[in-house]
Amino acid sequence: MGAFLRSRRTLLTPDGVGLPREGVRRTPGLRREEIARLAGVSTGYYVRLEQGRAPHPSASVLGALARALQLSHEEREHLFALADQLSPEPEPTVLAESARRMLALLVPPTAGYVIDGRSDVLAWNDVAAALFGHLVAGPIRPNNVRYVFTDPAARQLFVDWADIAADSVAHLRAATGHRPDDAELAGLVTELDAASPEFRRLWRTRELRHKSDGRKELHHPLVGRITLDYVVLAVPTSPGQRLVAYSAVPGSDSYTALVHLARTPPPHRPRPGLTHRDQRAWPGRRSRHPRLVLPAGHRREVLRHADHCSWRLSTRHMQDKERLDSTAVSVYE
Repeated sequence: MGAFLRSRRTLLTPDGVGLPREGVRRTPGLRREEIARLAGVSTGYYVRLEQGRAPHPSASVLGALARALQLSHEEREHLFALADQLSPEPEPTVLAESARRMLALLVPPTAGYVIDGRSDVLAWNDVAAALFGHLVAGPIRPNNVRYVFTDPAARQLFVDWADIAADSVAHLRAATGHRPDDAELAGLVTELDAASPEFRRLWRTRELRHKSDGRKELHHPLVGRITLDYVVLAVPTSPGQRLVAYSAVPGSDSYTALVHLARTPPPHRPRPGLTHRDQRAWPGRRSRHPRLVLPAGHRREVLRHADHCSWRLSTRHMQDKERLDSTAVSVYE
């Protein structure tokens, strides 16, 4: 909380809060005694708050500090969350049934996915899989912030990557205020801090932001440049989970591109490291059976050892010889 108070104090100027400019200022922002005067608390008490040596302040003191620091609604909520002595229960990591139903209501070519407070993607529809390749590209549950800062494909996909990156960090910063004891969230921050200089720089700014709608420009490898509007809807029965839906203006080139992506077979890929039960339960999979995708060059070896391994080659989805000779085959237990 002390670090957050300091970061907001340095953004203010005497002129901006109606105070006279007195003496030479060696550091940016207001002085501690000026914030204390505006908030109606003693300078010593405010200094102890910034140093982390004061007991948790009351709601009235927090409100006075929020007004003195001219905090936004999101920043005010973050301050109150940082001062709360009670740690909330961890957010559920399992997709809520109501979120699943909300996702199913989206009509193609609308793309949609469900995320939690850590920006882990819990489920998605086929249009989202075609639009955002990282959803089906790795062995672990996809995370939007990790994708933005560690996957080079994100810089090519998002035309305004810098804005997307800043929004991602601001959202993650707000989440840490509400979940200060979330070990997985703290681990994600530590991981990205070590992996990305851009993340490290943005994290130090302590910006807070929650966006409920907006517009994004994408440069998709299949359909080119498209403009999409998005809306973020909270899942009422599961705090922290949100449905994000992307759409385009009907009749526009971007809408035509979305229609094309909706008709493109989703790039379902294997999830190495997951159990067969996890494979079946992973969102976006249509098959009832766990599937291993092998390069075509390994086909003969698999068939040669089929009897010994008790594996059989399934041709259920292969309609002709051309499909059988494709780059991958499905092997079922």
